[in-house]
Amino acid sequence: MEGPTPGPATRGNGALLKRLLIIGLIGGLAFAYVGPVREYMQQKEQLRQQQVELIEARAVRDGLSRQVKALGRADVLEQRARELGMVRPGETPYAVRGIKKPTPPPVVNADDGNTGVWGFISGLLD
Repeated sequence: MEGPTPGPATRGNGALLKRLLIIGLIGGLAFAYVGPVREYMQQKEQLRQQQVELIEARAVRDGLSRQVKALGRADVLEQRARELGMVRPGETPYAVRGIKKPTPPPVVNADDGNTGVWGFISGLLD
């Protein structure tokens, strides 16, 4: 006669061990993917920020290129030189000091309730 056949309790331990091993393996694989996925998301955000910076840098570059091209024109070059206080040979420079900037006139609404016929009538009633 052969030895005793394994009962349900003996087979259950092996199946439980396999299940735990598979669950542990799946959990380990998931844990191994967390780091690289997080790194990928951070790099994706950095790429987006650098693309924005690149667009801004290109806009600055284009503006500077336009300024350089404009400085090639004589009228623009003379205007910039005069802003820096330069004068042509033979010209007499004058420095005017103490001139205040004119203050803009106050803004008056077209109808604030105190003008026109109604303003006149309300002034009489006050």
